[in-house]
Amino acid sequence: MDTMTDDPERGEDSLENWFLLMDPTWRPAEGAAPPAEAVVGLWPVDEGGGLGRFRPNRDYRPTGADSPTDPLDAVLRLVLQARAETSHLQLVLRDAALELAVNADGRPLITKSPDDVPCVVVVTGEPHRDRVTPPGWHRVDLDELVVHLADGVDVLINPGGPASTRLTGDFIRETLLVDDERITDPRAREQAAQTLRVIPWNGVDPVRTDPPAPA
Repeated sequence: MDTMTDDPERGEDSLENWFLLMDPTWRPAEGAAPPAEAVVGLWPVDEGGGLGRFRPNRDYRPTGADSPTDPLDAVLRLVLQARAETSHLQLVLRDAALELAVNADGRPLITKSPDDVPCVVVVTGEPHRDRVTPPGWHRVDLDELVVHLADGVDVLINPGGPASTRLTGDFIRETLLVDDERITDPRAREQAAQTLRVIPWNGVDPVRTDPPAPA
């Protein structure tokens, strides 16, 4: 397989183990290696079998109109289809880059979810912004989202999208505080491989990724 990496001179010293999160709509031909554009992102696997921090693939391209737009959108769809657990959602959510809808004064925009719960509005990618027209957007990670999240307010993700989801404020805060050891436990890797569209890969990083954010 032709691989795409940040450094074309990487050689045998760069061989590592990875778990690739694939576009759920991708269907491999028999014996074919996964194309880089169908890889949503990856987890490096350390020598003890634990998962490193998730790395989104900069070259991911949705394979169809119904394909996920980004890693978090992909996992949300699998959770809604009962093909993934909330622990898998936490694996991706804690490293996600998010867009928070804000008012003209920069404060989070509060709206009601379809089930009438106060929520801030968050989108996971550019296509989802087109469905919402707030005065502005503020790019946040999970830490910043928790700072902006008031008590009694939940998070409405990708409203109007195929996997629009309301996550409780408590779940968001719990995800931020979840123990790194629990997240990177080899059992989490095994559970992910059984339920997400995840495949093992042994070799050079098969896609172009940005370094994970500091823990």
